[in-house]
Amino acid sequence: MNNYTPHFCEITNDKLYFIRSRKKVFLKEIVMLTADINYTSIHLLCGKVLLIPRTIKIFEELLSEYAFIRTHRAYLVNELHLKAYDLPNNCLKMSNNMTALISRRRKEMIEQHIA
Repeated sequence: MNNYTPHFCEITNDKLYFIRSRKKVFLKEIVMLTADINYTSIHLLCGKVLLIPRTIKIFEELLSEYAFIRTHRAYLVNELHLKAYDLPNNCLKMSNNMTALISRRRKEMIEQHIA
């Protein structure tokens, strides 16, 4: 595990458990994560958004062995909630009707991963 886990959050029984706030979120309820400088917004299936004061890179490392894909420097999406791939606009449509952009450098990797 990385050095952020003991002080910040951990994954147990397919739940993301935030230690200080004592919040638990099922991984299958997370639709996507979006970055805004040093904050990450976690968008849940129910429409709720959690704002966490950590970078998205930390979450990328933490969720790397689960069904999460980094599509852009600002987006980390859950494969389970992927609804459609919009090729002309270079974005992914998610189950909660949000869209996640795909960077041109990650486009080929994502096409191979989805297909």
